[in-house]
Amino acid sequence: MNNLIFEDDQFASKVLGLLGDTAFKAADIGEVVSTAEKIKEGDYQSWCEEWTKTAKRLQKVAEDSYSDGHLISARKAYLRASNYYRIAEFYLHENPEDSKVEELYNSSLDCFSNVMKLNKPVIEEVKIPYENTTLSGHFYKLEDSKEPKPVLIAMTGFDGTKEAFYGMAMDALEHGMHCITFEGPGQGEAVHKQKLFFRHDYEKVITPVVDYLLTRKEIDPKKIVLWGQSLGGYLAPRAAAFEHRLAGCIANGGVYDFLVGFTSIFNMPREEFLNFALSDSEGFNKAVKEKMELNSKAKWSFSHGMYVFGVNTPAEFILKVGEFYMKGLTEKIQCPALIVDSENDKFLRDQARQLYEELTCYKDFILFTAEEGAEFHCQAGAKLIANERIFSWIEKILKGI
Repeated sequence: MNNLIFEDDQFASKVLGLLGDTAFKAADIGEVVSTAEKIKEGDYQSWCEEWTKTAKRLQKVAEDSYSDGHLISARKAYLRASNYYRIAEFYLHENPEDSKVEELYNSSLDCFSNVMKLNKPVIEEVKIPYENTTLSGHFYKLEDSKEPKPVLIAMTGFDGTKEAFYGMAMDALEHGMHCITFEGPGQGEAVHKQKLFFRHDYEKVITPVVDYLLTRKEIDPKKIVLWGQSLGGYLAPRAAAFEHRLAGCIANGGVYDFLVGFTSIFNMPREEFLNFALSDSEGFNKAVKEKMELNSKAKWSFSHGMYVFGVNTPAEFILKVGEFYMKGLTEKIQCPALIVDSENDKFLRDQARQLYEELTCYKDFILFTAEEGAEFHCQAGAKLIANERIFSWIEKILKGI
């Protein structure tokens, strides 16, 4: 099912994700299919050009609707345009100096800023104090919040954005929770605008977010839930090991050792792989470059990884990735945890089960399957069933408080 239009796994999974975004009105099936059919297989430039054209067309539709006073239609078209600009920029990080990176990213933000103004409820832009700067976030606020209510912290991963969590945040509101989406070092605005790069000790990022939430009177301090998506499935448990004011932690999908996604490309054990990068960086970089030419997953993973980790070589990148490891930390997690896995997750295979097995807190495990059509990474293309189950778990946990 994944390879609907493309044979290339990268492109196929992205298209499936976009088709899934239709559940939240962030894409439309006809737009996605007709755009994808014009893209050359595995060609990053063609990918960027076609999604840019679609995004620009939708932005024009949104602007015309807005000036004619059709504000609901304008919001809907801006939301799709924002998403298509985001996806147009996705594969450009091999050359971070490319002017299109900033141009398309800014267009995506501009379109989403119009969604924020036109949305009901209005989405509030927030700045979260972090070290000597701030992190950008969006606060989705329940309209009838006279007394303090639960809040969901929605955290993205290796390549996501806070804007892509629009659907999850609107779902949170339906379930009676406020929602804050934000970007930490290595993500979205933090990397694009502030040059803040990934760090493994993400409790240093989540603790300031919790501190910020506790300044808001509409928040119930006993009901703060953290949801990490994709690489967020490492970042959230890592943070929960040290930040004990959380009522629950969700890892979708669970990540025990981020390095495994890279060692699997080379079929090498962990220590040998790290040692190769450390002791023979020149040979390592050469071996990675050869893989990148043959394998689209390797090409994107390493080029994007060097961009978001702020390094210049594959060896430097891999030595940092080696620190994203939950060994010895799982027993420090005190809040209830939900570890999520997907049967055919090509990116994080078998990681979730290992993380789950080592937890000593109250824990639950959900495996999404092919039979349900939800077997791909972070349930791409199956967001309705995924959110239904995960929000039901959150409701169960909050009921017990």
